[in-house]
Amino acid sequence: MATSRQPWSVPEVILFSRGDLSYEVDLSRPLVEDLAQSRLGEMTVPAWERTAKKRMREVIVRSLPPTSSDDPETLERMRARLREEAHLATYLQHPRIARILGPYEIQGVLYIVSDRVEGTSVNTLITYSQMRERFLSQAFCLYVGAEVAGALHYAHTCKDKNGAPLGIVHRDLNPARIFLGPEGEVMLTDFARARSLLPGRVASTLPRPHGDIFYCSPEALLCEETDPRSDLFSLGLVLLELASWRHLYSTATVRPDDLEEALTEKVKGKVLDAAITAMEADLPDHADDCILRAATFTPQDVDEITEPLGVC
Repeated sequence: MATSRQPWSVPEVILFSRGDLSYEVDLSRPLVEDLAQSRLGEMTVPAWERTAKKRMREVIVRSLPPTSSDDPETLERMRARLREEAHLATYLQHPRIARILGPYEIQGVLYIVSDRVEGTSVNTLITYSQMRERFLSQAFCLYVGAEVAGALHYAHTCKDKNGAPLGIVHRDLNPARIFLGPEGEVMLTDFARARSLLPGRVASTLPRPHGDIFYCSPEALLCEETDPRSDLFSLGLVLLELASWRHLYSTATVRPDDLEEALTEKVKGKVLDAAITAMEADLPDHADDCILRAATFTPQDVDEITEPLGVC
């Protein structure tokens, strides 16, 4: 269970030190809303990585103290899942994927340190464009798609040190996980819910969708096996919304928290039969093609589009 305590309850400004480096809570910054939503009972704070003489860079620190759960078995699963996330991140060395800098364990507290990604999320960009009543340019939408597709292709084809495929699937691709930096760089973040073939990985305890349900592929919604094509479907939904402000799943009367419970067999059938609305965005044929190919309902019909997206 997530802890109700706020991250600001740390007794000192310095969270922890390791060698010549210390990690100092950045009290000048409020918590980012998405980061404040604890997934595994951990506490999340913006911080500075610093030496005794100067601040080095901004980071995000997640901490999992021994008091995060009263159940020792649950606590160990939480810790194992965070360690797995950090281990997986060692293979994801790509300029368009946010880095995890390392897991550290100090006095029984597990810390996960990651890059603080500067810029604006695609989710915010969509909101701004709607407020201004102006669609984002087709070139921009395809640029974002191509950059994310490149990062996904890298993750999907990652291999371990012995050359064995890692089978990575992000499983939580949505507009809040994609950022546009101050120089126009696109960053894919947060592989916390990723599936992989890493030895000793922590299996999910319940057959339920992972990540934001509004951007899940049909097979993920139906709790069926997912693979890299599921990420491509989610990317297609992101691009559809970015280009047209429309979403494939018509759920205007259903709150996100209630969507999973609303997925009756009848509704699941509607999901599988839902109509694609990308063409209503009046995009050119090549843009339609990229989005429609990604948002194909049957995984067997999805081509490998991560490389073609780069030339759309």
